[in-house]
Amino acid sequence: MKTLALSTTENLVLPKMGIMTQITELSRHDYIYVKHLLSENTSLLISEDKSRYWDANALAVFYKHFKIGYLNPSIAKMVKRIMVKYGGITAELKHKSSNSLPFEYVDIILKIV
Repeated sequence: MKTLALSTTENLVLPKMGIMTQITELSRHDYIYVKHLLSENTSLLISEDKSRYWDANALAVFYKHFKIGYLNPSIAKMVKRIMVKYGGITAELKHKSSNSLPFEYVDIILKIV
């Protein structure tokens, strides 16, 4: 995977499509309580999680006030750098696994605001 170099002298130009990734640890948090409310293009919130003292780059994914899970560590490290340098990140749900395997995956797209 190629890395994205961030420069302070140039304007940030990223593709409009954003970054597609998955949410991890679905079965450990509140996903079970809100999975029936989530559909394609549902807005999600990405927030730093200081309670994970062992992971300095931990970014939690929330729907309203329910923690769904976390961004995977390799994506979270890059997204955290972008958040610190350029501000907010928006997230939208793009696809979730079927009802027969509800904790399999949730795909989201991340965009810089």
